[in-house]
Amino acid sequence: MSIWLFLGLLAAASLSARMMPALPGRYRVAAAVLVAVAFFVMAPWLLDGYRLFQLSRVAIWVIVAMGLNILTGYNGQISLGHGAFVMIGAYTAAILLDNHEQVGFVDASPWPFWTTIIAGGVLAGALGFLLGFPALRLTGPYLAIATLALVISLPSMVRKYDGLTGGSQGLIISQPPPPPGLEDSLSRDEWLYILTALVAAVMLIIAWSILRGPLGRAFVAVRESEVAAAAMGINVARTKVAAFTISAFYAGVAGALLTVLLGVMTPESVDIVTSINFLTAIVIGGLASILGAIIGALVLVLLPSDGPGVVAWLPLISEDAVNQAPGAIQGLLVIVVALLLPYGAAGAYHRLVRAGPAGAVATLTSLPSRARERALTIRETLTWAWQETPWSHTRSGRDR
Repeated sequence: MSIWLFLGLLAAASLSARMMPALPGRYRVAAAVLVAVAFFVMAPWLLDGYRLFQLSRVAIWVIVAMGLNILTGYNGQISLGHGAFVMIGAYTAAILLDNHEQVGFVDASPWPFWTTIIAGGVLAGALGFLLGFPALRLTGPYLAIATLALVISLPSMVRKYDGLTGGSQGLIISQPPPPPGLEDSLSRDEWLYILTALVAAVMLIIAWSILRGPLGRAFVAVRESEVAAAAMGINVARTKVAAFTISAFYAGVAGALLTVLLGVMTPESVDIVTSINFLTAIVIGGLASILGAIIGALVLVLLPSDGPGVVAWLPLISEDAVNQAPGAIQGLLVIVVALLLPYGAAGAYHRLVRAGPAGAVATLTSLPSRARERALTIRETLTWAWQETPWSHTRSGRDR
């Protein structure tokens, strides 16, 4: 089955369950989640090995996107360097799973793979905790640049300590086999898909529990107004450090899973572009939304592989344009989402659900006219801004 047919059927079935009039309102979300889970359970029998590997990567990036959404979407701290925490978790797992003794008494033999996933998350979370304190003095673009500096400098440090990290060549590990008794019924690709999907599901449940509790409400309060949050008795500094720590822990778990999935880790496995794309993914998917993290991860994984095929169908498109398709489409998606879907794809989905079946049909049919109205509004705004700039007045004065 085509991956796009699979995802289309999944979206349609989940949306139908979410909007089913026969179900009481409090059961509809659970029904939609169960439908989605059923589709992902059937994926090994519906998709080929390559697409299954892609869904495994989607599950890993869902964990990263969820952690970044806790930090940025719910708490309001912008990070462009989450790839560094992913690399910390990835190299932690690679060192502990490597067959060679590299850290003495802790690495005399390969660790059980599940312990390395926990260790990667804990180490990355500890680094996030330490970086959370200086981050208290930085906000907005300053914090984003500081975190970006982290992901820029980390690959050089990895190459320098090649006795521990393998340098530019990286580390190669033995991927964990299927559990005992399932060797004959599960291939390695199917087992790794099940592993990554299960860990992603557990991490999403943990995030959902945190965000629905007092700490999650404190995250949102600090995002909206630090002064008002402090007036209500919330420790702003502690809340922001907690968000940074939890977010880094999620990235470390994802990094350890990435090592298990790939079987190798090098300094180029998570580059600066990927790190920046994490933020782009949650903007497209939807900030402050668990569903937005899932949609963003799908975009992040499927766009590079399937973007050129989409562009190739368009008329008058050159081969060079097809080669540049992923970057061009991603840039276009960010612009479209920023202008037409300020709450991301997940926000649009939730609005359709709240509108009901009839309202959803009316909204979809009115999209072309609303897009034209929005374009005219943007054009008028840009025209007004151009006319109000100092250089426009200077130019008009010279013309007179």
